[in-house]
Amino acid sequence: MAKNLEANLIDANGKYINFDAHREEYTQHYDALRKELYSQWRSNKVLDKILKGHTLGGSYGDNLKVAMPNEFDLVIHLVFPENDKIIVKADPRKPGNVTLDMTKVMEIIGKQDHNKPVFEQLQKMVNRNQLLCEDKLQSWLQGVMTTTLNKMDKQIKVGSVVSPLSYKKSGPAHTIDVKGRYVYSVDFVPAIRLKAAQCVLGPEQKRHFGTTPHWDAIPKPMKPAQPENISFRASYYEAEKGLLQDKHNLKNSIRLMKRLRDTKNNMANLKSYYIKTLFLWEVTKQDSKYWQKPMCEIVTEMLDRLSNTLKLTSSKGKLLFFWDPKLDMFAELTDRQRQDMFNCVSKTQYLFRRGDGNLTGDIEKNILNYFNNPGRGIENIPDNSQCKGNGTKPKDPTKQNNPQPAQKNSKAAKSSQEAVKDVQPNQAAPGQPKKQDTKQPINPNRKPSEPQPPPEGKKEESSCSIH
Repeated sequence: MAKNLEANLIDANGKYINFDAHREEYTQHYDALRKELYSQWRSNKVLDKILKGHTLGGSYGDNLKVAMPNEFDLVIHLVFPENDKIIVKADPRKPGNVTLDMTKVMEIIGKQDHNKPVFEQLQKMVNRNQLLCEDKLQSWLQGVMTTTLNKMDKQIKVGSVVSPLSYKKSGPAHTIDVKGRYVYSVDFVPAIRLKAAQCVLGPEQKRHFGTTPHWDAIPKPMKPAQPENISFRASYYEAEKGLLQDKHNLKNSIRLMKRLRDTKNNMANLKSYYIKTLFLWEVTKQDSKYWQKPMCEIVTEMLDRLSNTLKLTSSKGKLLFFWDPKLDMFAELTDRQRQDMFNCVSKTQYLFRRGDGNLTGDIEKNILNYFNNPGRGIENIPDNSQCKGNGTKPKDPTKQNNPQPAQKNSKAAKSSQEAVKDVQPNQAAPGQPKKQDTKQPINPNRKPSEPQPPPEGKKEESSCSIH
């Protein structure tokens, strides 16, 4: 008996998304690297004083990882002496950002001998108005990271395995790339940890923030970079984590949408945090019973929400930052990028609706290939004009900005019927890597067309994410 759409999504979630056969081995290596770096950082008197723990963030922290354990996001919590004396204000020039006035902090610690190293370093990182500068803080941290890697001879030995290391600064993150037997990267993201009393949220956002004790100010550079940049991005991930917990099929639905995104070349600009933001807004609108619905219903409805945010109407759709609705997170996208993503989402919506109503063998095969096809991931993808799942040029039923409904017009009907041909089974995406030699890093021992092993049931980890 043919399965229904929900049963196929459950299968896809197990075979192609929820796999972590190598998580433990990679995590052990990552833990060894983190501990060695922390040990080296402690030799810096200032960093030793203000370094107050870390949180695993990103997809691992969210328990939303849908690929190999090839990247870790680590939020490094920085807490200055007299940290609660920092005067936080919303940045009127940049919604979602804050400024950090260090005047009172420096007045106090400037008289304390034991905090003299921190005071002297702070003097180099504030402007004439005593506002902390993102670029000056990051420049200091960049120097610390460079010194640390040099002391380690740009390598780490774990057991008998020696792994070469390289370092680069990208956005707010200090990234270490690990090569050799283990191939992965770690983004170390500095964050000024602040108390709930210091947040500048509006009344509605404070309600969603709830009783969360802390939040973070992230030194995220402006685009283009600005000297003496006093604007920090506010991150409320611990509150977000609470909002997404215990919502039945919510996280499975996010994973499915992320996997759909990863298999579509022209969805490269749809960041994971954008998908998460869609769900955060929906959490505030729906009661807990909503998330008990079948995944096929939730995903189809959330694709509809995403489609509305991408529409290029006269007023344009918007994706508002959950914690400050004055910020449109899609404002940085070009019309071409939005249109490409809109077309991909529209095709996927159409296929899901057809499959939910009448799951024929052809539609079932196409839906599963949406998840099975590895695509080229979401990084370093050129901005093409077509929605690609596997390198084939789809026939587009969405020539307008809005998806075309079923019509009597024969041209429109024919176009809609051809939409499900977007993905062909077992066809490799262009740009896929060739088979690696015997010195390849650890990866599943399988052919590209074979599914990943099912999950082994890992516990969700504490986390924090940066967008």
